[in-house]
Amino acid sequence: MNKHILSIVGSIILFASHLSSQTQTLRQIVDDKYPANNVYIGATSMYSKIGSKETKLLAREFSYTTPANDFKQSYVHPNNDTWRWDKADAWIQFARKHQQVIRIHGPISPQCSRWAKNDARTDIELLTNLSEYMTELCRRYNDEEVVQWMDVINETVSRDGSWKTSETGDTKWELPWESIGYEKVDKDKYPHLGGKVPLYIIRAFEIATKEASNKKLVINQHGGMHVEMWNKVKDLVRYLRDSGLRVDGVGWQAHISYGRDVDWESPEVSMQALKDLIAWAHTNSLEFHVTECNIHVPLNKPGSEQEHIDTYMSVFNTVLEMRHSGVVTFNLWNIKDVPHYKNKSKTVIAPWDEQLKPKAIYFEMKKALEDAAD
Repeated sequence: MNKHILSIVGSIILFASHLSSQTQTLRQIVDDKYPANNVYIGATSMYSKIGSKETKLLAREFSYTTPANDFKQSYVHPNNDTWRWDKADAWIQFARKHQQVIRIHGPISPQCSRWAKNDARTDIELLTNLSEYMTELCRRYNDEEVVQWMDVINETVSRDGSWKTSETGDTKWELPWESIGYEKVDKDKYPHLGGKVPLYIIRAFEIATKEASNKKLVINQHGGMHVEMWNKVKDLVRYLRDSGLRVDGVGWQAHISYGRDVDWESPEVSMQALKDLIAWAHTNSLEFHVTECNIHVPLNKPGSEQEHIDTYMSVFNTVLEMRHSGVVTFNLWNIKDVPHYKNKSKTVIAPWDEQLKPKAIYFEMKKALEDAAD
């Protein structure tokens, strides 16, 4: 009789535990199941959404957030005479209120102001703007406890392994900072750098190493698992560290585009390649960040809901699996389904629908967190 009662009690406890996991948020599960602080699950939003249902969901579901564009040079210091901190400071207040940590996405990157991209800009003007912006950004938030990471550079290497360059004319994805010049490096010691490193990268890390001493410094990179691209990033990390500069983490954006390659942004993307990249990062005392995950799908051939689940979860599960060897983070670039920001023939798929109703992806993420912790 006692054994029968114990069995019933055990079944009740298991049922209650299952029910609790269904009602818990992602944030609560991470807090409960991952106390080692080696797993961070986050999402991105923007200043215009603060106070909306979207950022209320952001606060409820995530302990980590990455403001999309509000810390970038294009807004904060778009030219040598302008400073605007209102949006960035609002995010600091938001994170304090909701006990979140922030990754400042304010890198030196192609996402810069039209002033910087103007062909008339001199190297001195560009270097002055870069130095002023990075110095003030680091100094302003170095003592803010809610800021845990800073992206220092972003999208600096092309998929073929070449340095992203400055271009003439009104080119959206050019990188004007490249025109500042290059530092020569040893081709034998760093075979994938092409004998040179852009001066803007060195300068950005010099400033961040000195002025953001309390923050973890991240290199954020787009693309897939292209071997040439990541080899250059790896050599860049070695070069910067050998030069006495600090690199604490590497990020992969994980924008996955259906239609271009069926499932992935690049034919070379595989979960084994991602595991190998994370393993390399951890072996070299680097955190690994999935920084901007979302799925871009054609409106005329969006794929099935199960395909969307499989795509998200392959990345998510890989991140969780690799947590044992070092810090991993997973950040959604979109909380909800939205039209593609520039391509009207595509839409962006997220774990919540346009009305912020949770989709199957969300519940699969929660289940994965529960299962991986067992």
